[in-house]
Amino acid sequence: RAFREAVPISTYAEMRADLDAVYEGDWQRLCPSRPIFFAMTAGSTGRFKYVPITAEFRRELHEGALVFNGALEARYPAVRTLKAQFLVGSAEGGQSPTGIPQGFASGFNYKNFPWLVRRRFAVPYWVFTIDDADERNYAAGRILVAERRLGALCAISPVNLINLRQALERQAERLCHDVAAGTLDARGPSALRATFRTRPDPALAEALRSAWRRDGALPTRLLFPSLEVLVCWQGGNMGYYLDALDSVFGIDRHFEFPVSASEGVFAIPHRANRAGGILAITSHFLEFLPEPGAASGGARALRADELEVGAEYRLVVTNGGGLHRYDMEDIVRVTDIVGRTPAIEFVSKADRCASVSNERLTELDVTHAMQATSRACGLWFREFLFVPCTDRRYRVVIDGAELGGPNASPRDSIMRALTAELERQLRAAARGYDFERDDALLEPLH
Repeated sequence: RAFREAVPISTYAEMRADLDAVYEGDWQRLCPSRPIFFAMTAGSTGRFKYVPITAEFRRELHEGALVFNGALEARYPAVRTLKAQFLVGSAEGGQSPTGIPQGFASGFNYKNFPWLVRRRFAVPYWVFTIDDADERNYAAGRILVAERRLGALCAISPVNLINLRQALERQAERLCHDVAAGTLDARGPSALRATFRTRPDPALAEALRSAWRRDGALPTRLLFPSLEVLVCWQGGNMGYYLDALDSVFGIDRHFEFPVSASEGVFAIPHRANRAGGILAITSHFLEFLPEPGAASGGARALRADELEVGAEYRLVVTNGGGLHRYDMEDIVRVTDIVGRTPAIEFVSKADRCASVSNERLTELDVTHAMQATSRACGLWFREFLFVPCTDRRYRVVIDGAELGGPNASPRDSIMRALTAELERQLRAAARGYDFERDDALLEPLH
């Protein structure tokens, strides 16, 4: 209580001067010890933020990693004896002005997680320092094909998983050659370089080549025969890509990646095929500002035991790296109480809400509505824009080329059906939108 009374809640903009000073070398201003790494994360201003990672903060992250490892094995027992591979970014981002290493937090964690977690990995860290994204995905995928005991494939975004799978498809002949020879000819520049060789497998190479020539695709059962589950974020706008993920891999078993950021681990998943997880109360001190109203400064921050199911909050974290009552500017929703601990799901960044008439649509609302519409209409769009307009309505912009081939229904008919279904799904997903439509303060979707 004394801590909360003495320390105000601050956003990145309000802490920027102190964080910049820490990065320049004045670590005593915020941190309990000298940082051992700076996690680079993109800020809303377009410049990198440098989040200090201290030994104390690293221990907190390790705690979260161990809890997640246990949760994954509890939900998918077969994974206990199999490999669990994470796809990460490079930690080789140079140095701070005082010589402290910097880069992406995922790469730092990959190298520094407890042995109990790291022993599950199959891909050596150097692969993730390859500059070219397609080459990096191919190299990681090729090594995983050689590891016939891959049980869980994990990444922050489902798009990372899709990209790896598609990199193997795009270079199918190269993959068949590498599998037959037991080689990996990694191409292009990288921060680190090593080699990979394994036992040649001409029988597998021939099976892959035959499938590719017959079907134009590489079956997952040949690539990753032991794969039990795909792990990635399912909340916010990430959920829109899950259908594409299922299509690419041919399996529909998902487990949420921990609700986390460079600033900490906030929730540990506990249910299959569901976004969110149980608050990581053993990792950091977490507080919550009720939404709406958090931005005005009038709301009182709540502890985990004060949260209500169905309510939305802005997440505030205090960690061992020097962030004290730091407003993440992330909106989360309480979905359940598990035992005595709340479970949350990510909704959106606080600045990614839209209102024409105070309906406060979030990324999650639009994602759920568009995903349900795509399934109902049998159409899936690689991208779309959802635009608030001055004539008191939203407009949806899609690529007309994705509306179907020459045998599809007339375009106007498809668009009318799509718009009507999206309107219905949006009203079901977003109470605020439904209320404003009932009150005639919003015009129908167009």
